[in-house]
Amino acid sequence: MKSGRTFFQLGPVLACMIFVFLMGISSLKNDPLANGDEYRTLAHIFSERLDSPQPLPITIANVVNHSEQHGPLYFILLNVWSRYTGDNIFTLRLLSACFGLLTMAAVYRLGLLTRDRHLALAAVFILALNWLFLFYTRELRMYTFLPFFTAWIIGSYWRLLERLGRWKYALSLAASAALILYVHYFGIFILASVGIYHLLFVPKNKRWLDAFFALVVGGSLFLPWLPTVIRGLNQFSQKSFSGGMTAGETIINIASVFSNDFWLIPAGCLLLIIWNRRRLNEFQRFLLILTLLAVTMTVLANELAPMPFLLSRRLRYLLVFAPMLTVCLAIGWRFLPKRAFVHLLMIGIWLLSFIAYYQNEGSYIAAKQKSMEVRNVPPFYAMHRAGIEIGALEPILSLHLSRKITYVTATYYQHLLNPASLVHLYYNDEGSLVIQATKKELETLDQFVANYASFWLIYNPHKANPQTMSSIFQWMHNYYRSCGRTVDNANEVIERFVRDSEPC
Repeated sequence: MKSGRTFFQLGPVLACMIFVFLMGISSLKNDPLANGDEYRTLAHIFSERLDSPQPLPITIANVVNHSEQHGPLYFILLNVWSRYTGDNIFTLRLLSACFGLLTMAAVYRLGLLTRDRHLALAAVFILALNWLFLFYTRELRMYTFLPFFTAWIIGSYWRLLERLGRWKYALSLAASAALILYVHYFGIFILASVGIYHLLFVPKNKRWLDAFFALVVGGSLFLPWLPTVIRGLNQFSQKSFSGGMTAGETIINIASVFSNDFWLIPAGCLLLIIWNRRRLNEFQRFLLILTLLAVTMTVLANELAPMPFLLSRRLRYLLVFAPMLTVCLAIGWRFLPKRAFVHLLMIGIWLLSFIAYYQNEGSYIAAKQKSMEVRNVPPFYAMHRAGIEIGALEPILSLHLSRKITYVTATYYQHLLNPASLVHLYYNDEGSLVIQATKKELETLDQFVANYASFWLIYNPHKANPQTMSSIFQWMHNYYRSCGRTVDNANEVIERFVRDSEPC
């Protein structure tokens, strides 16, 4: 009987975790490397040819010299991870998916501190259907690490105040406080909110001293990286950004990204909490005060900073608040009338908001406008995914109307699609044709014809097609004939061409 009750309690949690994991891994291979952040991640980890991980000191030096706005921990872990999993984009992105699962487990544990298993399950369900969180479980970046460490910090701090395993939780709090900063500097808002709560609301006794020294030790462990932080902040302050938000817009965006753009849900939860404030237990009051402090400090800092750090297309940092906000939403949910149809209606509303927001253009803006960036990358990975055999003397010719491909992109896909060479054609701002090639001897289309009797053509129809690049397609048909399209859909075209005199 006990085992059946345990399965009934944990079954929905496991179902949510499986859903998050499947949603994450479903796009690990399908989504191309589509933004500069993922390119830079690869450049920090691998050698120039992207064929082997660099020594850890070089990875750290790359972060210091080229990515001062970030801590080194994610890149160190990814470097170690790649030594055992390889350089395939699927396995590299899998690290983020795994930390997404750890975050789900940590949020459930955090919810259990409210002494309400149903509330903990509601928090896991809310996070499992949060689009911004799901998006970053498939990215080659550190943003699923942030909520994991936030939950770790809050759980360790509260357990330390309860004096359960005093030294164990003191060490845990010190370690998590240092690690979150080494992942991303935005973790400072979590530590600052814990520090302010500690000064204002906790009795000054032995437990107060334990937590105070744990936080001080954790902060001290970050001091060796402080010169890099200062240099990174100085460089960041010299940049100019568009898309800044007012304080009101920042609050609305925070509410929106954690409710799939249906901000009435957190507004309703907040009203329920205020109305039932006397029914909150000690941990629930602590978490609500902590969340209010963290959000308030973030809004004020963004408003007062010389350059705003939160923009409409840079909301990924907010994932650091995911454990706090999802549990707070669950607290409001639990104050609804205890009738089955009311809670089923709430589940339905949350599902519908997720479905409506999922892969909507508005949702992609919150995730760095990736939908638009995807269209700027020729579908190199589709060729690898389709298992096409490429001859050593068959280059891959990619097209884009107005965008070149970056050096890291070319190097990565050159390595992935070896032995093929890459040739990319696009028009510059003056309307002149530009040829990018991994072989320097290819400077003109005539040289291309002289060197190759066949080639593979790939392009995204949104950004290159026979109408927008008619002269290129006319050139191809003058010297080559098509052997048919191997891949042909709305976003990817792969077609093999041979000389008129050659068989397909």
